[in-house]
Amino acid sequence: MYNQKVLDIFKNPLNAGGLQGANGVAKVVSDKFGDVVRIYLKINENEVIETARFKAMGCVATIVVSNVLCDLIKGKTLEEAKLVTAEDVVEILGQLPEQKVALIGTVFQAFRDAVSDYYKRKQREQEINNK
Repeated sequence: MYNQKVLDIFKNPLNAGGLQGANGVAKVVSDKFGDVVRIYLKINENEVIETARFKAMGCVATIVVSNVLCDLIKGKTLEEAKLVTAEDVVEILGQLPEQKVALIGTVFQAFRDAVSDYYKRKQREQEINNK
């Protein structure tokens, strides 16, 4: 069902786990599958993603896609990271079972929500500093 590359990443997801000092965090639950993905981002003052980590409860595809997305966005500015696509993930993995491709959307939604969280935190911080 899964190719060897997918299984290798699943066995050793290097980006798994929480992130102390994350300034962009989001959790998304897949309506279709019930998988849960939490993305943690550490974004510097130049809006470069220094570190990206994830926690996931779900199938092989959820964990592997989360790990690959974290790899793809690390070191990129937020604007560059927003250009990463599902096709980029699939290209790295080679292939995912057709019924699991929908999970990519869940992982990307968690990323987009984490970026939104970063901007909300930044805005609150600016409002506090302006008082």
